[in-house]
Amino acid sequence: MYNHEDRIGGDPDLTERGYAYAKKLNTFFQGELKAGKINRNTKFFTSTLKRALITSNHVQIGVKPLSVKILDEINAGICDGLTYAELDEKYPLDAKERKTDKLRYRYPRGESYLDLIHRVEPILFEIERSRDPVIVVKWF
Repeated sequence: MYNHEDRIGGDPDLTERGYAYAKKLNTFFQGELKAGKINRNTKFFTSTLKRALITSNHVQIGVKPLSVKILDEINAGICDGLTYAELDEKYPLDAKERKTDKLRYRYPRGESYLDLIHRVEPILFEIERSRDPVIVVKWF
């Protein structure tokens, strides 16, 4: 919903299109299961955000998703829930900084994309070490 509304962060529900995508994702993974490309040993990770949990719960492959906070989207701090227009209006210096260097810009009381990269490293190492298939459900 927030992407549809051009909002930053948040923990909204899925749009109708998001629910349709979740159903198609299940259909896809059902095919992968029948083809033997995934199995009971498949690791299935999701963020703790509502849209990722709803999506992952639609995927019925006999493997329970493990929701981990480190997969949550960037913490937008006090800007969470604002539209980009509201960010420009309320925090013009921050909006300018973000546009200048999006990678290093840190939201007030939040994170930068560099912080986010460091946060997700442990799960990336887990994925790299896995000999079994891995599914990650993450909405941006």
